Amino acid sequence: MRKLSFGLEIHPYYDAKTVLQEVELAERLGYDHIWIGDSQSIWRELYVLLGAAAKATTRVHLGSGVTNPVTRVSAVTASAFVTLQELSGGRMILGVGSGYSSVKTVGMKASTLSQLESFVEQIRDLCRGKTVQGAPHEMRLTFGSVDKSPPVFVAASGPKMLRLAGRVGDGVIMARVSLKGDVLKRMLECVSEGRQQRTIPADGFQVCVALPVCVDADRQKALAAVRPHVARSLITPLWEFSQEAVEAGKKLEQLYDCYEHLNPTAQHAQAVPDIVVPEFAIAGTASECMEQAARVFEMGIDQITIRPYGVEGSSRSAIIKNFALEVMDPLKRLLAG
Repeated sequence: MRKLSFGLEIHPYYDAKTVLQEVELAERLGYDHIWIGDSQSIWRELYVLLGAAAKATTRVHLGSGVTNPVTRVSAVTASAFVTLQELSGGRMILGVGSGYSSVKTVGMKASTLSQLESFVEQIRDLCRGKTVQGAPHEMRLTFGSVDKSPPVFVAASGPKMLRLAGRVGDGVIMARVSLKGDVLKRMLECVSEGRQQRTIPADGFQVCVALPVCVDADRQKALAAVRPHVARSLITPLWEFSQEAVEAGKKLEQLYDCYEHLNPTAQHAQAVPDIVVPEFAIAGTASECMEQAARVFEMGIDQITIRPYGVEGSSRSAIIKNFALEVMDPLKRLLAG
């Protein structure tokens, strides 16, 4: 039977020691992947944390969740990931996207699709030790090699980016996913269309769905906890959302503060009504979360990547643990049986 995979994405708005404790906890609990977010103005430094995580773990795969071509030039990113491959024994994954809070907080613009595609191509060649044409000079890594080149997963939400991910990525991280109607099905179809246009091998291609998660006996508390993440999903909708979600999104376009991006205390999250939350999150009691996660896997997803949020008065690590023990492990046993 198909192996269910669960990842954990950590946004490092907490101090570095706390983040590493969460990384170590996640490996002990059996998560398959740990992704660390990259937004230099609001979160702790990605590559420092990934290096420390590589030394603090032995089994779990580690990745950027996600970096971008605008604030991270290809030569620097390639150098970092080849070094991390050495530290981790080949457990790294490079997650890339066009950029959001990382670029907005420094007054820059997200990359175009063509810029992102070029970035992916350059990273692969540099990591493998090849010479690439930079701007304006050629460049290479003196210590790059084929065995140190990490898989590249492309974060995507809209049709064009999803097709790009299918065409050039080793995997896709589907974000801002609506669980209502046939949106997820249509997103998967876009990835499939992109994969049909590939000119590189597609062996081992993985589809990850990243979703905000909170498990609690009090459903209302769980819904409230994930609102800061749902808020980001509502801005500039790329698919058909419910009317309530569209109306909330219009308010958030004026209220959204990138310096509070995905932060559990973000004030703009108050604009998200409870009725909208289940459309974009796995949140509620353990049984409700199991049912929601099972439906996602039934679509043919390879990995659910949780973005955990603690209820008021609780910690993020408590949700990481609760989800593993009350949802992930029982669901694996249920579907395996």
